[in-house]
Amino acid sequence: MQLRSITESPNELTTDIDVASPEGIVRLLRASDAQIYNGYRDYPAVCDDEIVARIAQAILWAAPLMGRRDAAIVISGAGTSGRLAMFAARTFNRHLATRRQVPNFSYLIAGTDLALIKAQEGAEDDPHQAITDLEPLIAGKKRILYVGITCAFAAPYVASQLWHLSSDARAKCILMGFNPENRARDMEVENWDKTFADVVRAINGRPNCMILNPVVGPEPVTGSTRMKGGSATKLLLETIFSLAAGSAGGKSDLETVREAITRYEQTRVTTYEQVAPIADLIRLGGQALRQGRHVYYLGTGSPGIVGLIDASECPPTYGAGFDDVRGFLAGGWRTLLGPGHDLSAAGPWYRISLDDFLANQASDLKPDDLVVALPEPRWSPALRETFNKVRRAKAHTAIVETTGGRSAAPACDVHIRVEGLPKSLLPGTHLFGEYATKLIANALTTAAHILCGKVYQNRMVDLRISNNKLYHRTLGILQDLMGVSAETARRCLLRSIYGQDRPTTAVLRAKPSQHVAAATSAAKVVPRALIMAGSRASYAEADRLLQREPVVRSAIERLSKKD
Repeated sequence: MQLRSITESPNELTTDIDVASPEGIVRLLRASDAQIYNGYRDYPAVCDDEIVARIAQAILWAAPLMGRRDAAIVISGAGTSGRLAMFAARTFNRHLATRRQVPNFSYLIAGTDLALIKAQEGAEDDPHQAITDLEPLIAGKKRILYVGITCAFAAPYVASQLWHLSSDARAKCILMGFNPENRARDMEVENWDKTFADVVRAINGRPNCMILNPVVGPEPVTGSTRMKGGSATKLLLETIFSLAAGSAGGKSDLETVREAITRYEQTRVTTYEQVAPIADLIRLGGQALRQGRHVYYLGTGSPGIVGLIDASECPPTYGAGFDDVRGFLAGGWRTLLGPGHDLSAAGPWYRISLDDFLANQASDLKPDDLVVALPEPRWSPALRETFNKVRRAKAHTAIVETTGGRSAAPACDVHIRVEGLPKSLLPGTHLFGEYATKLIANALTTAAHILCGKVYQNRMVDLRISNNKLYHRTLGILQDLMGVSAETARRCLLRSIYGQDRPTTAVLRAKPSQHVAAATSAAKVVPRALIMAGSRASYAEADRLLQREPVVRSAIERLSKKD
């Protein structure tokens, strides 16, 4: 029997997060994030000896390869994991360039660079495209370090690449995630003859492979691995490669590793001392989304990239409209990926510069919109000018400063300044300021969606089913919240996807990929399925109820009272 992934389990700390005040939500997130360092139940945490020893070994693997033309360091993932792979590769390539060394980090994200901004449906479920993407990055290299990130040990995209490289004499492979090995997904992967669990069993114990999987506990909102999973991913990647860059042999003694990890925990503590202003920010974000308005991040450099990543995660996580939360970055694609990578012609979603914001969003600002500035230490003239235009439009404004800047900031409604963070592990970077920015941005968008009814208890109940993982997550939500069997959950979900009270034989026999494709363009799939699973309501009756009461928890409670 398949054991449930810890990353897909509800966190007992946050069961009532959907009815908490903004201050209460911040405190619950603070308690949940503490599990990154302190651990969960009796599983190993990032600070425990066995995990610290694996990090030290990873540093020894990485140090000799960094900056070498004949070596490739490839970081790969899907969704949040792929975006953080990009962020890490960018950080360390820039560092190598300042030392006049070859910037030999590469990243892969399922769905190509388009997925950095907008989730690409089903991309992480294609094991064959994964190899096609990988091969050009390693061709002709004498040595390879591959880091595959999948929080739940579930992404076929990563499993396929691990399998491919695990028998390559040039390669050392690290599987990074936050699930015990025995909870890796053991379900059929379409068009492949292995499961993720098969790959875990095959690489476990191989001298050229490592499983780096501290257990950081369930997410505060179930399955939202952009939060703790993303934070722990950033911690691990930066600790490994910063210490690997520290000397020719890499700084890998256990105490040095432990001290580096402790700095991230110090950052969490310092950031969450700002409960009151973070709660004020959350109120404005919730008000914006409840009124059908927007949350916009305007940023420069790495803080701006953190905002861009946070915004990109809201549609797949909460079923949000793409324009509900947007991120804009001074310099746009040139800042994000460098010259030659401009994807703004791919569609309106990919117009991400401050100039794009001024051209397309600024003229429509209303008082209920929230605009959040994420500056580097020195406010750039472009960001200051754009932010002042926002203020003149009377939208709500906030500033989040985490990188130690002392330049005078414009007036705003909420000003969060996190000071006293530890010294960065990597010269010339703001790793801990980025970490603090991520915690605050995640808190804002998570709580804003909670406040507008996207969460029931601590379950996302209006997510967009864009891949196999989210399809199976939805089935688990239906079973847990409505207390129905696996088969009833499946039938109710299919009824909601296809708009049928009696799914056809063809629908019942179809593969999950077909259901994912059909669900992508449908609205309110999960809320409708919940109502049908918890009652005898038809598809049409469930749809009418949601039109009268769009807040999912209220709709379910109204249904319960009626029964």
